[in-house]
Amino acid sequence: MTKYFIAIGIIVLIIVIYVVTYVINEKTERPEDCEDLECSGCNAKDCSHRI
Repeated sequence: MTKYFIAIGIIVLIIVIYVVTYVINEKTERPEDCEDLECSGCNAKDCSHRI
């Protein structure tokens, strides 16, 4: 039974780390000298590379 709690705890920890790093990455500002990407390959409206 303890093995299941440890496994679930590890999975929850990995998910929490992923969510926290994703939120921190979204809040990080782009550097001033960063070039804008001009992509016209797939024309997807919800592409994250266009933001």
